[in-house]
Formats: sequence, C-alpha cells, structure tokens
Amino acid sequence: MALNNFLTSGLSFNQNEQKIKNHYSLVNISFILSSFVLMYAAVHNLFVNELTLFFTELSLITFNVILFLLLRVKREYFESITTILCFEYLLFFNLLILFNHPSELRHIWIFTYPVVLLYFKNKNGIYWLFAFIALMFILKLQPFIQTYYSLYQISYLALALIVISIILQLYRKKIDEDEQTIKKQNEALEYYSLKLQEEVEQKTTELLEVNQNLERMVEQKVGELLKKDRILVSQSRQAAMGEMISMIAHQWRQPLSNITLQISNLQINSMLNDLKPSEILDKLDTISQTIIYLSETIDDFQTYFQPNRVKESIDICKIIKKAVMFTLPRTLGKNISIDFNCDNSITIQTYTNEFIQVLINIINNAIDATILTQPLEPAIQIYIDRGEDEDFFSLYIKDNAGGVPPDIKDNIFDPYFSTKGKNGTGIGLYMSKMIVENHLEGKIDLINIDDGALFRLKIPIS
Repeated sequence: MALNNFLTSGLSFNQNEQKIKNHYSLVNISFILSSFVLMYAAVHNLFVNELTLFFTELSLITFNVILFLLLRVKREYFESITTILCFEYLLFFNLLILFNHPSELRHIWIFTYPVVLLYFKNKNGIYWLFAFIALMFILKLQPFIQTYYSLYQISYLALALIVISIILQLYRKKIDEDEQTIKKQNEALEYYSLKLQEEVEQKTTELLEVNQNLERMVEQKVGELLKKDRILVSQSRQAAMGEMISMIAHQWRQPLSNITLQISNLQINSMLNDLKPSEILDKLDTISQTIIYLSETIDDFQTYFQPNRVKESIDICKIIKKAVMFTLPRTLGKNISIDFNCDNSITIQTYTNEFIQVLINIINNAIDATILTQPLEPAIQIYIDRGEDEDFFSLYIKDNAGGVPPDIKDNIFDPYFSTKGKNGTGIGLYMSKMIVENHLEGKIDLINIDDGALFRLKIPIS
C-alpha cells in the first residue's frame, strides 16, 4: 500500500483513470532508475577524473529530485514534467554517444527511450524519436568533438530504436484496444447495474405496497376472526344456556312435582278435616327443603354464567363434581352411569367456569353418543392421571358408545362441524379446544379405544 502510494505521487485515482495512474507510476520509476544510473556514472567519472561529466550528471540528479517533488504538488504539472523528462533522456543518451566508447555498452540505456515515449507522449512520440535519431547523426557528423561510434553503429542503433518503437507501438495499440474493451464492458456493467438497481428499487417499492396491502388485509382478517370468535363465544354461551335451562328443567321437574303433591295432600286433608298440626309442620318442612334445593340449583347455574377472568385456586374434583351435577339430569331414565375417580385430587390455578364448560361439552357429547348407539351397559368414566410430569396432569373422559368414525375423527374440533344434524350447533367441541389451548394453556385430543371414545385433556397445574 505504501509502495503504491509512493509510485502514484500520493495522489488518488478513480477507476476510469487507470491509464493516468500507470503513467504516474512509470514516471516515478523512471526518475528513480535514472537517478541511480546517474549516481553510478557520477561516482565512476569522479574516480577517473572526468569532472565535466561528473558535474553534468550531478546536475541531472538534482534536476530529477526537483521534478520528482514537483510531480507531487499538482496533477496539472504532469504534462510539463514528462516533456522535461523526455528532453532530459534525449540529452543524456546523446551525451552517452558523444563521450563514451561503444565497448562500454552504455548505449544500451538508449533502448529505454521508446518505452518512455510510448507512455508519456504516445502520438507525439514519433517526433521525439526522430529528433533523437537525428541528433545522434548530427553529433556524429559535427567536426568539433570526436565521437567513438562509427556511422554504421549509429545507423544500427537508429534502426534498432525504430524496430523496438514499432513493436512497442503495436503492443501499445493492443493494450489501448483492450482498455477500450474493458472500458465499454465497465460502462455496460455500470448501465446494467444502474438498471438492476432501478428494477430492485421498483420491486422493493412494489413489495412495500404489497406488504402494506397485506398488513391491511391481515388487520381486516384478524378483525373478522375476532368478530367471528365473539359470535362463536356468544353462540356457545347461548347454546350452553339452552342446555342449562334444559338441565334446570330436569332438576326442577321432580322437586316441583313433590311440592305439588304435598300441597294437594294438604288440600285434601283440609277438606276432610283430617289435618294434624304435626303433619302440617312436616309437610311444610318438606316443601321448604325442596324450595331450598331449587334455590341452590339456581345459585349453581347463576355462578356458572357469571364472567370469570381471574384464575382461582380450586380442587379439580370440585370442578368435575359440578360438571357432573349439571349433566346428571340428562341421564335420568336412560340407565347411563357417570363414574369418576378423584382419589388423586389436585389443586390447580385455573378459570373455573371455563373449565366446567369444557367438561360439560365433552360429557354431553358422550351422553348423546351413548343415547344414539345404546350399548348394553352405557357408562361414562372420568378419572385423573398425574403422570411423571410435575407441571401437568391428564384428565380422561371415556365412554363405551363405539367411538368416532375414522373419516370424521380429524374434523370433530372444527367449527360448525356436527354429527347431530339440525339438533347440533357444531361449536361445543370447537370452543372446548379453544378454551383448553388458548385460555387454560393445555392440550385436548381424542383417541378411539376398543368400545368407545377417550377424550384426553392435558392441563397445567399452575
């Protein structure tokens, strides 16, 4: 890096100025080489007592140093400095012809002259070359100072200079053609680069527009999905409310019949004048207990429908018992048993009402499947398995209603998918999956077993 900076006179060149940069490098190299040659010659002439040549070469060395420094001042001096350098070469090489013997071979340095002309003067180099050759013949023919070179030797040197110059010129022409080709290729490359950049910018703009449109579409679709979810939640609540009203009717039917029967007995005994105070108190107490039971039933269902967005600590068995209590009236008269094992009780932090809704949906589906298939001993079993993972427990709901057909097994958690025809909404199991995975941070899946279906809920404990 330092050498390159030295040879280019400390100046900066762009990619299109490579030719000028090469010229600067060759000028600096010429100064250095010629200065070393002059120093060698000066030392030699000093030892042989050729003081005239010594001071001439010392002057040329000083002149070289001045030109070398001027080349680093301004780029505008380059043309003038190269002209001076060519003149210096012309004078110096002809002095070699004038004062040196051919046997010393110093004339060999003359052959560097075409190279200098090729790089520094290019088209005008031919005039400098013929001026150089003409001056050699003039020095040979002048009568004042005797030269050691013969006319034949001078002619031979001139011919050699012309041949070398022609070869170098052809080589230079080839280099210029290659440089022009490279320049055109660079220009084409820059053109295609700019064109590619424009296309990239255009595609980037189009991509940004597409992204913006996509963001708007995503926002719109997210809004639609949120709206859809709200509708589904509302529909689920309405469907659940209808089921709860049906369950309340089941639970109230028998108690209300008992109240009606007790009142009828009181009326008949009153008409027969066969009422005893103790009997009246017993029947009123029975009616009162029945009314309390009906009130507690209302309280249970009222608590279920209250919004509950705060997790609470509760025993999983209490959740299962409440869900079973809500669904139990649907099993009356149908010989369906619901058994659950809570020996392995676990206290969890959860949204109680949402968990209850999930269990009710799954148990109701099991009841519907059992009523439809009518197995010999219809039964629904609920049990808990703690497993090896301390952070989760598994809750299983199993029936013996024959299982889910394989062709629809993968669709039972899809929204609006139902096997109950007009009687089904198709959102119960979908909402159960949504609640388990999104709200309870668990997993739910269905496994077909030998004689029925097994729902498995994996729920975090905390």
